[in-house]
Amino acid sequence: MNNILWYQSPAENWNEALPIGNGKLGAMIFGGTECERLQLNEETLWSGYYEYSENPELAKHLPEIRQLIFDGNYQKAQELCVQYMVCSGKGSHSTFQDGHYGSYQTAGDLYIFQNGMKSTTNYRRELDLTNGVASCEFGACRREYFVSESCNTIICRITGDIQGISLQYQREDCTVEVQEGLLTATGVQCGGKGLTWAVAIKSVSTQEAFTIYISAATSMFSPENPLEQSKKAVEQAAKIDYDELFKEHCRTFSSYMNRVSFQLGEPNSYSSLPTNERLSHAQEDHTLFPLYFQFGRYLLLSSSRGMLPANLQGIWCKNYIASWNCDYHININTQMNYWPAEVTNLSELCSPFFQYIKFLSQQGAETARDTYAAQGWVAHTITNPWGFTAPGEHPSWGSFMCAGAWCCRHIWEHYLYTKDLAFLKEYYPVLKGACEFFMDFLVREPKTGYLVTCPSNSPENTFIDPNSGKPVAMSAGPTMDNAILYDLFSMTAKSAQILGIDQEFSAKALEIREQLPPFQIGKYGQLMEWLYDFEEAEPGHRHISHLYALHPSDRITLSKTPELAQACKVTLERRLANGGGHTGWSRAWIINFYARLCDGEAAGENLCALLEKSTLPNLFDNHPPFQIDGNFGGTAGIAEMLLQSHEGFVRLLPAIPKSWQEGHFEGLVARGGFVFDVEWKKGQITACQIHSRLGGDIEVLLNGKLMHLSTTAGQSISIVPE
Repeated sequence: MNNILWYQSPAENWNEALPIGNGKLGAMIFGGTECERLQLNEETLWSGYYEYSENPELAKHLPEIRQLIFDGNYQKAQELCVQYMVCSGKGSHSTFQDGHYGSYQTAGDLYIFQNGMKSTTNYRRELDLTNGVASCEFGACRREYFVSESCNTIICRITGDIQGISLQYQREDCTVEVQEGLLTATGVQCGGKGLTWAVAIKSVSTQEAFTIYISAATSMFSPENPLEQSKKAVEQAAKIDYDELFKEHCRTFSSYMNRVSFQLGEPNSYSSLPTNERLSHAQEDHTLFPLYFQFGRYLLLSSSRGMLPANLQGIWCKNYIASWNCDYHININTQMNYWPAEVTNLSELCSPFFQYIKFLSQQGAETARDTYAAQGWVAHTITNPWGFTAPGEHPSWGSFMCAGAWCCRHIWEHYLYTKDLAFLKEYYPVLKGACEFFMDFLVREPKTGYLVTCPSNSPENTFIDPNSGKPVAMSAGPTMDNAILYDLFSMTAKSAQILGIDQEFSAKALEIREQLPPFQIGKYGQLMEWLYDFEEAEPGHRHISHLYALHPSDRITLSKTPELAQACKVTLERRLANGGGHTGWSRAWIINFYARLCDGEAAGENLCALLEKSTLPNLFDNHPPFQIDGNFGGTAGIAEMLLQSHEGFVRLLPAIPKSWQEGHFEGLVARGGFVFDVEWKKGQITACQIHSRLGGDIEVLLNGKLMHLSTTAGQSISIVPE
């Protein structure tokens, strides 16, 4: 089935435009007729700059804050956290936007005017997900748009009706120069304290076509002058035959996209509708789900092949001061961006994220030392390309200190999928450093005797203080912290064992792990979010962080911990009954939760809700506003509905709704490096092929029967179900 988004009219606003990108450069294509707009981005074009942000006052006041929490005086403890836990000179969202913290920014807009257009009839605008090519056609005019990876250039080619074409570039705070066939724009961020940047736009006109080449660069990672760098890129691209560039791009892009195919049944009456019209028919249009699934893979491929990981909007941002600065929120959002990477056969796209985690571990050592007087490294809720790792904005949500430790799970997952020992050896110091911080920071809770984080919070959520009756966030040992740290100590100890190093440290990590609080079931039958069974201030809160152990972790499973799995189900039911899932990313996480509970009907219902309530006309996730994590979380959720491998064996079709009666997928990856092709009819698997990349044993649950297989590297096995 064609993986194509298509529309019958130009985009009226940014949320209808179509995204293209190569990880470094991005563009939103509007598809106007007489006036076309390309909104441009470059991954490193950020305002802000590095400035030391730690608050050394916190370490001196930690004993007092901890004692207040242990005494149950949560209100006073939170007041002191507001005073001492936020980094120096910062305490509100506006100061972060206006100060050195900075924001991801647009690289400007290119307008293409086509005066004297003969006809705009038979309009069609589309995005081919397989090839990474956007296009629009009307009358005798055709435009094609793509972003060349080899040339690092956005290319727009206009054929047919090409009379009277002119270009105009717009961006604030820049100097624009125009020479024959070449437009350049340059600027300096933050009054000279920040980056220098440049955009170069070259146009070439022949009788057959009008071709535009666009590139951009900043001083963030390259010693080369950004202007010369961007000019060189467009000049070199213009020297290459267009057809050759186009074919190379399609070949490269499709080599990633074609690794996985997915189809549900046969096309229906809704399948031929324009994409925006299909969203309201998600309940009936099963063919929309594979398109949405592939769109998530497309977005990751288009936004995570550069130096920086995909941010809150991937690589596409129209603003100068974006919502939440379009930065990296590592209390869920950045991690969610990379949930689909391994399972949907895009493992190498995690590389920018891994490099960034290593960078954060280096910057976070300053925060550990100067804010907490601790060893190792720590990173909190918000961060940026400058390595901001301090508690930020407000302690009730910005001080989540297990955010960096959560990032470490992705390091371990990559090893589980690839068994790459060189990778594990390279990143082991990151895991160890995260452990070292918490070995210093954990403190014994006097009533229970457990080792706990304190002060801490369950990301962005609040409970009712039993004494004051007011909502508060700061407490000791919230469930998510305990679950993440159990993972962290386990993963680090196991890594040391695999690498044959650090036996003493490994033993210490496991000893501490066993002193963390266990999971608890509360008075409603729910998994408790805090160490004590507090009443929630917002029972329908968007964050459901305490179910981390169900997903993305693997400590709570149907097969090993059925009572805890049931408590997770109660938690989800309570959240949804009180209005939860109202943001796109939250709804996406709920899909993954229900998939892990093997509840296909609930997973399917929430997938429909994601598409119908939280998806924009161009299929972007709507927080609101646009936030890309919901797209990635949705794609990951569909993958979890089709294949799971976190329990030590592979479940096939563990959570498909009854409406998904027949279909097939190819190329999904299980931990251990096993690639699956599966076909099913009437809800039963009729064909299954396994390709073993690395060799080894595997257990597969297929149509209710657990099968044990031994494989060699490179071997393919076909299973004929009984």
